[in-house]
Amino acid sequence: PRSLDTVVGLLGILKAGGVYLPLDPDYPAERLAFMLTDAAAPVLVTREALLDRLPAYGARIVLLDGDAAAIAGRPATTPAIALAPENSAYIIYTSGSTGTPKGVAVAHGGIPNLATAQIERLAITASSRILQFASPGFDAAIWEMCSGFVAGAALVVCADERGGDALADLVRRHGVTHATLPPVVLADLPAVALETLVVAGEACPAAVAKHWSAGRRMINAYGPTETTVCATMSAPLSGTDAVVPIGGAIANTQVYVLDGGLEPVPVGVLGELYVAGAGLARGYVGRAGLTAERFVADPFGPPGSRMYRTGDLARWRHDGVLEFGGRADDQVKVRGFRIEPGEIAAALLRQGGVAQAAVVAREDGNAGGKRLVGYVVAASGRSLEPERLRTALAAELPDHMVPAAIVLLDALPLTPNGKLDRRALPAPDLTPTVVRGPRNPLEEVLCGLYAEVLGLGRVGIDDNFFALGGDSIMSIQLVNRARKAGIEITPRAVFQHQAVAALAAVAKRIETPQAAIGAAPTRPLVELPAAEMALLARQYAAIDEVLPLTPLQEGLLFHALFDAQGPDLYIMQVALALDGALDDAMLRAAADALLARHASLRAAFRHADLSRPVQIVT
Repeated sequence: PRSLDTVVGLLGILKAGGVYLPLDPDYPAERLAFMLTDAAAPVLVTREALLDRLPAYGARIVLLDGDAAAIAGRPATTPAIALAPENSAYIIYTSGSTGTPKGVAVAHGGIPNLATAQIERLAITASSRILQFASPGFDAAIWEMCSGFVAGAALVVCADERGGDALADLVRRHGVTHATLPPVVLADLPAVALETLVVAGEACPAAVAKHWSAGRRMINAYGPTETTVCATMSAPLSGTDAVVPIGGAIANTQVYVLDGGLEPVPVGVLGELYVAGAGLARGYVGRAGLTAERFVADPFGPPGSRMYRTGDLARWRHDGVLEFGGRADDQVKVRGFRIEPGEIAAALLRQGGVAQAAVVAREDGNAGGKRLVGYVVAASGRSLEPERLRTALAAELPDHMVPAAIVLLDALPLTPNGKLDRRALPAPDLTPTVVRGPRNPLEEVLCGLYAEVLGLGRVGIDDNFFALGGDSIMSIQLVNRARKAGIEITPRAVFQHQAVAALAAVAKRIETPQAAIGAAPTRPLVELPAAEMALLARQYAAIDEVLPLTPLQEGLLFHALFDAQGPDLYIMQVALALDGALDDAMLRAAADALLARHASLRAAFRHADLSRPVQIVT
């Protein structure tokens, strides 16, 4: 897992001239065995505590802890190994459309090129502190480590912090200056004082860019594993773009937006994105045919040069930067991972009794973004149980590839030309059948939090978080919201005790005066002089609360206005273009419901005639 040993192991392997193959200990043993066998890895570097998670394999095992004495007796100098830029540096396994994972062999030559681009674009110096957040099995970990090593910066390694308050505490405690995070993690991360924030892994929503770009350098980075992590970076985001751009090519990299005939498309027109240059991988391990299919001759480069066909769609803007436009094939991005639904469908078809299978990524009704849904048709005379299928997949596939739900169908819907009709696939019904309601205040709060995080109306104490569509990212959201409600649980506890009743049995109450289980947190009262309170009462017809400014409001938003005794009102205007008939009464009712539910929408700021600025909630 993410640790100092991971960094030591990676550096040792590369300095010895070996090829680094990261293995995530949380992956199923069957997948780890395939990766080891497919890559023909002769040496396995690990720790004693992880041996029972690893499959039986004929490699020589080196234990960083158990063999520490023998390792210490080896020379401490760099081995005299001659490496060429085209030699492989690491292999990353990604999902495969044929049902088999494919290993991408990345060469040494692309790494210094990547690090140089990072140091220049992200202003990394020897005094920087870089967050190592990505899983070792994800190529973003290489991105985080190499830029710090080359610049002489400090690397802050995440151990168990996967998001939310725990990650924010780590960033603050160690003074992290640079971080690379996917949008789904940013959506649940409290405010932190980063100098540079890189958003990557999946398309960045405009709302995320608007929120996080204020007061810092925020960069949107794009790149498949086959291009040594990153191919393009945006200029610092302003938060004003309706579609967040992915920018332009990094140094020694060329990007093309081409049509089906490999001709450049006009500005503003979608085409397929191709990447050429120093960062191109060598190809896929043992997959010469697939390598030739995806790494094609570059008609725009020198003789013998190649370009990688990404399968992504993009368009050039009139200002010369790129916008991401989705996929040209069935590949999807979920929680920052590139996934081939065909691999999951193939795994479903390997289960007994499954005659047909399809997998798609859906967003409908999901509070956590996209989630995978599997659809299966039973073989004649056979019956299928969705949860047993999910359990079987969990033993074979990584967590991020296990569908949140599996739907049984009599037949897969088809288009007139016989292809799968994805639009006709029904949304999964994840509404739980409530057998038992909460028996105490603690279970009541957890039932409410389950429903809130999962986007459901009601949850019972026997309902399973993951069976209802939860995943590892959403479990972090559950942990953070529980803490704010005065309940202490850990992400591991959510995985080990997945039902509300089981989780409540191991949860702890946080004994603070502002967070009581089963009750709303007590808000701090603002003590203003009586004359000022009377002034507020006269000026506002109905005051529900008078609250102090948050540190973010006081430190970032209000200095200029309050120092200048300026106006007390902030206005954010949004224009919506509506298509079709409008039900005025329904719109007003919806707006009233929002205002009634969210006190922040009824808040105003007041400073003039008061000794200090406050928030007024009416």
